[in-house]
Amino acid sequence: MNVTCPTCAAADETVAVREALLDSERALDPPTRELLSMPSEPRSASGCAIALFVLTGLFGVVGLSALRSDDDGGGSSDAAYQFGHRYGLLLVAAVLLGIGLLVHARHRSRQRAATAQWPRTYEQWQRLHQVWRQTRLCRRCHVAFLPAAALRPDSAASAAIPVAQFPQWTTALARQDEHPGAPVTSD
Repeated sequence: MNVTCPTCAAADETVAVREALLDSERALDPPTRELLSMPSEPRSASGCAIALFVLTGLFGVVGLSALRSDDDGGGSSDAAYQFGHRYGLLLVAAVLLGIGLLVHARHRSRQRAATAQWPRTYEQWQRLHQVWRQTRLCRRCHVAFLPAAALRPDSAASAAIPVAQFPQWTTALARQDEHPGAPVTSD
């Protein structure tokens, strides 16, 4: 689909933003790449905490099964050895659980600190990604824009915006549909 730039009316230098980022023959300079890059997808859980919780479960199950067995610990009469043999895996599970809870709490506090940043949820990120996917870049004018009917069949073409304003512009467009069906108020 050939789309013309609203500034220079040429179609030969107009490409999708994602294509411009992937083009190795005409690579963009690092600051421009940074401005045009899509924000990473928000994660709801820490992978490290999940791994620690899984390990906790495994050690807990094995520890409980060892506790239920009638094994006397190799016949040793040393009390510390007997305690470690009987409860050692459960102790390891408890330590892993504590570490997992700390990692999870730290991840949650970082998420709360980033609350001012948008997108916070996967649904918000999907809307932002849809805007980003449809946006075009004019390499000649160094501007970004949305062609007509890019997001909705009835949407008009957007004005050209400088690449420096691209992150704020895409976020503002994606947030327009944040509350669909909400009544429009006029002052």
